Amino acid sequence: MRKGVDLLKRAVRDYELARKYRDAKEYVTASILYRKATEKVLKALFMKSSKKTPPSNATIEYLAERTQLPEDMYNGIVEMPDETTELFEDEGLAEYDDVEQTHMAEEKEYSRTMVKHDLVRRLLDYAEANI
Repeated sequence: MRKGVDLLKRAVRDYELARKYRDAKEYVTASILYRKATEKVLKALFMKSSKKTPPSNATIEYLAERTQLPEDMYNGIVEMPDETTELFEDEGLAEYDDVEQTHMAEEKEYSRTMVKHDLVRRLLDYAEANI
């Protein structure tokens, strides 16, 4: 159980660091840190519910399926794109000029980061109440 609490504390640190990067408009870095925080919270919840350490190759989807999350959180997590997917989506902006590409990419990055921010905050609140 102690390891789950430690993971949760580390997830909170990742979340706080992600917020700093988000505020500095470093959205890709913030997005990565929000994802890392999500993984840590899910591992902590997995350990709480199963009394086991999650497999080293466990994906976010695997962990989310094996925890008792509210449906809206579960759906948000399994639909959360990883950074590779996000980068491929941004390549679709090639048909626009550089200024438009930059503006549109920043808007998408900001939007995706805020979705992750809100989801991770709710997930942390849920985990803190249940661990």
